[in-house]
Amino acid sequence: MLHVVLNWKSIDGLAGTIAASVVIGFGALWLAGAHRHVWGRIALQDVVGLLFAAIVVALSTAAIVALQVGADAFSRVLLGGIVMYVCGWAAPRLMMRLWLEWYSGRTVGPPSAVEPVLVYGSRRRTEQFIKIAADGTKYRVVGFLHDDPGLSGKRLHGVDSMGSLAHLGHALARLSAKQHEVKRLIIAGDGERPDELQAALDAAAKHGLLLCRLPSLLSLVEPSRLGEVVKAVSIEDILHRDQISINDSRVPTTIAGKTVLVTGAGGSIGSELVRQIATHKPAGIILVESCEFNLYQIDLQMSQRFPHVERITALCDIRDRAAMATIFDRYRPSIVLHAAALKHVPLMETHLDQAILTNILGTHNVATLASDYGVEIMTLVSTDKAVNPTSIMGCTKRWAEIICQSLDEARDHRASPTRYACVRFGNVLDSAGSVVPLFRQQINAGGPLTVTHRDITRFFMTIPEACELILVATAATAQTRPNSSQVFVLDMGDPIRIADLAERMIQLHGFRPYEEIDIEYVGLRPGEKLYEELAHRDEDLMPAPFPKANLARARGCSLETLDAALARILHCARHGNEADMEEALRELVPEFSGRPRRAPARPVVEALAAAS
Repeated sequence: MLHVVLNWKSIDGLAGTIAASVVIGFGALWLAGAHRHVWGRIALQDVVGLLFAAIVVALSTAAIVALQVGADAFSRVLLGGIVMYVCGWAAPRLMMRLWLEWYSGRTVGPPSAVEPVLVYGSRRRTEQFIKIAADGTKYRVVGFLHDDPGLSGKRLHGVDSMGSLAHLGHALARLSAKQHEVKRLIIAGDGERPDELQAALDAAAKHGLLLCRLPSLLSLVEPSRLGEVVKAVSIEDILHRDQISINDSRVPTTIAGKTVLVTGAGGSIGSELVRQIATHKPAGIILVESCEFNLYQIDLQMSQRFPHVERITALCDIRDRAAMATIFDRYRPSIVLHAAALKHVPLMETHLDQAILTNILGTHNVATLASDYGVEIMTLVSTDKAVNPTSIMGCTKRWAEIICQSLDEARDHRASPTRYACVRFGNVLDSAGSVVPLFRQQINAGGPLTVTHRDITRFFMTIPEACELILVATAATAQTRPNSSQVFVLDMGDPIRIADLAERMIQLHGFRPYEEIDIEYVGLRPGEKLYEELAHRDEDLMPAPFPKANLARARGCSLETLDAALARILHCARHGNEADMEEALRELVPEFSGRPRRAPARPVVEALAAAS
């Protein structure tokens, strides 16, 4: 046929041309990497490589034919050769890929085992997720939402575009008609802002969907592990505040090679402090904790995550001065971070003596022992509830600040090199005893969520943020050596309404607030404020030597005044009544405004005797 069509002068010329084409074809395919193709996974760039190889072979063949037959045959051989070679080389590979994708789709499992999901986000991330989900066994993308007008009415890897987020209800109706019961909306955006997440959360909650998000390095995820890395959006993600991250070079240079003692090492703040300290190559970490189980937990975590960091466990109560002195004498810490405290506001209102003995006496023990044993710096973890306190907890923490300030101001008189710093901040998200775990427990029980007041607000930050700023404040104090005592007031951003927080948490669990899970307002508890303050009106604020913080010139007192007030309040805590303790608390914190309390219940024996 070719002999007739191309008017070959001899059959020998045709055979030679075919042989030359075969040799050139093998060389072109080798250069294009065709020998490395996995046929069932051929990609667009592989097809492009085959196209270039086909052009090279077709050009060579056309040139040879033109020399033997004439220039008129060049264009026919070139175009026909390109089509023939591309079809011959690419078609089998593409057919193999189509067959494998069809077969893998049939072997994923029963429809009930694969969850249909909607995706909302950027085109790049959505396309990436659709490809990975197609190879997995957890999710099947049945539609995607977007904000790109160019994608309206289009399909992406066989998945229909369903419009913008505003069309979510219509999209769910369409999918329901196709027997796709979607329960999850997955965010696939590029660095979503809190307000964007909030809009997605509102839309998802309106239709009873659980809102999830993808990891940043989605391309590194194995399809078989996709179910593990698609996480529900957390409450931290939707808070309208920027996450704080300070990479201060003073922190590792302050901690490296030093022995660090952390009190309350098993608590929410203490345990995160221990984990962050371990990353800065300390000589050792002393874990002081009064709760046996908490101490076991943090010791176990450290043994698994930081086995190379030397650690000492100390099951000890900071009230026990003799036991604490033994620890200081044996291990000689260079840095002390004091996180141990009793912090539950309503409980402390009915346990004044315990709050005084732990938060005041315990802090005095740790602070004076730090001076006695030549500690370089001690940092107290304080609270915004110490400002104009209305609660026993807040008042005792203000006492703790005054103790550290007084010792720091009197360091020359005491001939001590120890410096003291206080770090004051608001509520820590998801810490033990905070509102977030309580709300989560109430949601799991079906509600209702209990909020004390519609307008109550609190400052919030995450545990890692708080601990990072504590370490930065410690390093800044250790290296700048300020002339006067410092209280660091952390920038907490804007306060957040607890009612808003409750509504968002209900939505995060895929429910509608007030409809599927109710919120009840139960009234302020004893000692509780409607709003918190980060500084007293008489405290002069000035910029701190690092971002996201200020310095407060807080009121202190002389050591003589402190010792006399301390002796009185400890006597009242051990032998007095509530009125005596409240009066003693006001000696150093006159702004303390305690709430009225109910009369304490009579002992059972006395009540029985009266009844008889």
